[in-house]
Amino acid sequence: MNPAIPVIEIDHSSGFCSGVNRAIKIAEDRLLRGDSIYCLGNLVHNEKELERLNRLGMHFIRHGEIKSDMKTVFIRAHGEPPETYRILKNNNTSVVDATCPVVLRLQHKVKESSRQFREKGSGMVIISGKPGHPEITGLLGHTEGNAMLISKIEETGLIDYNQPLHVYAQTTAGEEEYDAICRRILENSLQQTGRDDLVTIHNSICRQMSQRAPRLREFAKKHDVIIFVTGSESSNGRYLSGIAREINSKTYVVGSPSELDNWFAGARSIGISGATSTPRWLMEEVADRIKAIVQNNL
Repeated sequence: MNPAIPVIEIDHSSGFCSGVNRAIKIAEDRLLRGDSIYCLGNLVHNEKELERLNRLGMHFIRHGEIKSDMKTVFIRAHGEPPETYRILKNNNTSVVDATCPVVLRLQHKVKESSRQFREKGSGMVIISGKPGHPEITGLLGHTEGNAMLISKIEETGLIDYNQPLHVYAQTTAGEEEYDAICRRILENSLQQTGRDDLVTIHNSICRQMSQRAPRLREFAKKHDVIIFVTGSESSNGRYLSGIAREINSKTYVVGSPSELDNWFAGARSIGISGATSTPRWLMEEVADRIKAIVQNNL
């Protein structure tokens, strides 16, 4: 092998998580049968994958665009609140539900905590996550008005600690940030009430997600340059690319091969990674483009 040609490796633990991969396969099976499907929201936060699915015949709509003549509506992996299902039922719409099983279990747990607190007349469900994220919208919809969203550690000071608290995280939340928020909630509860039994912490981050960060750190150490492939709307992509950049300052974020620049001079190894919404085929196209750039510089 010519020593001037760098090794190019795609991170085997990157790309679609199992929930997204399952949703994509369900969608493809229906689309290849010729079904006309309307997906409620973007199926993944990746523009190139959405373009591919649209070419197969999937239409993407917002909640306010649901119409009675839409025979089939697709529920993506992020899940939906109960109200969405009621609207679709009233429209006599067939539902293809691809909610991630991990998200579905979390919805049930949040709903049960909320129900217990409502029956007891005291208690609050605390959810750590990103405001406006579709998974958060779904989770809050499964509560009975006794839930509070925390998006940053400073907001823990707004919690009423004179009641039982059940704390959950969005399944794609950053583990370090969630741990810090949980520690602060426990400290505040003990300080304000003198009790250490009012707060119950639930480890609801997807295990695949929690393993991504440490694996990416090791991957970023191995290579001279890291190319992180992600859609512009992916919060998971922003989180993971930030981790890669902490380890390797020569980390570059792109959405497609056309965004690559000549960043590889002197590199002996180049690593390609991606968000949970980044398809493998797109990372492979990025790898091919990098090879072309490198060969042109020889």
